[in-house]
Amino acid sequence: MSDLKSSVEVVGEPWKESQYYADAERWTFMFWNSDHLFRPYFDRLDLDNVVELACGHGRHSEMVAPMARQLTLMDIHEENLEVCRRRMERFEGVQVIRNNGYDFQPLEAESATAIFCYDAMVHFSPDLVASYLRDSARILKSGGMALFHHSNYDADPSQHYGMNPHARNKMTMETFHRYAAEAGLEVVQSTTLDWGDARDLDGLTLVRKL
Repeated sequence: MSDLKSSVEVVGEPWKESQYYADAERWTFMFWNSDHLFRPYFDRLDLDNVVELACGHGRHSEMVAPMARQLTLMDIHEENLEVCRRRMERFEGVQVIRNNGYDFQPLEAESATAIFCYDAMVHFSPDLVASYLRDSARILKSGGMALFHHSNYDADPSQHYGMNPHARNKMTMETFHRYAAEAGLEVVQSTTLDWGDARDLDGLTLVRKL
């Protein structure tokens, strides 16, 4: 557990206060435009009880809230959650929870119909990715699905992930699929994605709890 906590500190510290949150508002549309791959993947989720992991300042939460009966926002930084509480106060059925950076506690087992994480897991170290996949299997209802935007960059683990293209952490499609299988999740659909001028830098993977 101490190793996971150390990984959370390394991964999370650069995002505690970052200009990126404001800059990223400009390309939020990319995730929700039907011309891009994200939206058709997302449209396969059951939005009855949705969990957003690493919600940041809530730019995606604001898009999902009108579509979901219940939406839970999770992030490790209280500063982000304060922004989200203000941003989301006009929506019903929304709760905002600070988590520990490696699982979905305190959410109950078999409580969620869907999980999604955009533009955040790409920065997570492999141990954190594996941990979240394991806990996804715990909180998802049978048949529930999770959609993860993750790295596909086979990085040198000896250097800080911030030195990699677009701060991508070490991960490959094959490793992600293996972690999902080890967690008891079925890969439903998966593809590589370009990010900026970096070919196949990312992955988009939809998994299901059987």
